[in-house]
Amino acid sequence: MAKSKDNELRISYDKSADVLYMSFGKPKEGIDEEIEDGVYLRVDERTSKPLGFTIIDFEKRFSTSIEKAIPINLSGVLS
Repeated sequence: MAKSKDNELRISYDKSADVLYMSFGKPKEGIDEEIEDGVYLRVDERTSKPLGFTIIDFEKRFSTSIEKAIPINLSGVLS
């Protein structure tokens, strides 16, 4: 079995709740910060390093144009 790498993007979708979960590497505990309405960035409490995202109403967001779906500026978040 291959070892999990910290730079892998893992994606999970809960259809019944319409929530998309993304984590960078193995999912870890952290603090969630709402960066847009219904979009949460999970960060490591000690290092402030981004750990992943949670997007609520994921399918609903993508029933509109992609430009309006998730208007997030990640330049300051992932730098």
